[in-house]
Amino acid sequence: MDINIFGLKNKKILVVGGSGLIGLELSNFLNNLGAKVFNLDIRNNKKMNNNVKFIKFDVTKKNLIKNKLDNFFKKNGIPDCYVNCSYPVAKGLNKYNFKDISLNTIQSSLDVHLKTYIWLAKTIAEKMVKSKIKGSLVQFGSHYGVIGQNSDIYSGTKMSENMVYSAIKGGIISNTRQMAAHYGKHGIRVNCISPGGIEGHVKGKKFAQPKSFLKRYSLRTPLKRLAKKHEIAPSVAFLLSDASTYITGINLIIDGGWTSS
Repeated sequence: MDINIFGLKNKKILVVGGSGLIGLELSNFLNNLGAKVFNLDIRNNKKMNNNVKFIKFDVTKKNLIKNKLDNFFKKNGIPDCYVNCSYPVAKGLNKYNFKDISLNTIQSSLDVHLKTYIWLAKTIAEKMVKSKIKGSLVQFGSHYGVIGQNSDIYSGTKMSENMVYSAIKGGIISNTRQMAAHYGKHGIRVNCISPGGIEGHVKGKKFAQPKSFLKRYSLRTPLKRLAKKHEIAPSVAFLLSDASTYITGINLIIDGGWTSS
């Protein structure tokens, strides 16, 4: 067997959300493996490899998505691989808990997160079909798309459960399976990565995760810690590579064993 099947040399990879906590590590990792990486994000990141091409892209502006993608395809062609690790949020992120959430907040969150994930993946897959590219798509779910959030781990902090998050991530996981079933006949693979908690800043906040949260979360995890941000990228690279050509429709959970216990 040729060991080069694990490589990504010369593959054209489109990453949506490549400037974020996971996206930065992922984009640089894929680039270091020889891939030609395009980062579509609302902002650039100074820590990004120089060879990664940044294209400003705001998924919350749904009316501009088609034109932005058409311009990308016209200039750069159809990608061999696609990854969406973005985490778009609507206004009022601090009111996504059971106590404060409203119907309008639920609707706007579904619009900018779940709907854009589904539409972007479908658009990319259709372009691959027309160009006869047997590509690989990877979407990002969460272990909270499989299980419910435990509110106790947020006790005594400024953090809280996110009522709609589990619904969104569960929807992305289900959509991944549906797309895998539909596009398999075209040689297009669609898989999902579902991380558990990752060390870093609190989404939508300017502060890092409190020590009390880190302790409570770690006690409930068999590996007794959160993931490091660099521990997600290798699994994505595997699913994009030719080493996984018979893998489609899976949801790979990377949570330190949280969902196993």
